[in-house]
Amino acid sequence: MSIDAETEKGAQHQRLMDGLAASIREKGLAQTQVSDIVRHAHASRRTFYNHFEDKEACFVELMVTLADAFLAEVDRSIDREQPLEVQIDQAIDTYLALITGDPALMNTFAEPKVGERTVVAQREGFERYAELIVSVVESDSARDPRIAPISIERAYMLVSGLHQTLVRALVRGEDLDRASYEFKAVIKSALSGAAAD
Repeated sequence: MSIDAETEKGAQHQRLMDGLAASIREKGLAQTQVSDIVRHAHASRRTFYNHFEDKEACFVELMVTLADAFLAEVDRSIDREQPLEVQIDQAIDTYLALITGDPALMNTFAEPKVGERTVVAQREGFERYAELIVSVVESDSARDPRIAPISIERAYMLVSGLHQTLVRALVRGEDLDRASYEFKAVIKSALSGAAAD
């Protein structure tokens, strides 16, 4: 395949994911059909099925792409020279700003009916965020012996628990300021006792 053809294929792929995102904003994930995706993407059904097996496959890829972009943004927001508590504030403030920046799309992740592939992709996303927490704490513990490393298991518990708390707040239509305060308190408490048996 030529470079131009490869570039066009990549652009089509992105347009289809953008089409899904636009349809989710318009009518929600459950109501979105492949016809809606291709309408927003200005593409054909045939093009869609050349890229994705079905709507869930497109949604999983959209979710992974967004999660990776969010993770990179959160990682960039953390000033590794600051105390750990400041880094926690920076990470959570950035993450919640990203979530609240596109509520119609983000509320989709709170929908109760998601397929198995979506659940697996979410777990993999939690794993990447847990790895970021481990990395940040490891870096800080190298500088400050009072900070103990955290296990990947404990970091995963934090990430997945915080996700469920965020979903709860979104489903209830609650302001995320309270959740933000609690997220920070829980993470700071867990990390201050990271070495506890």
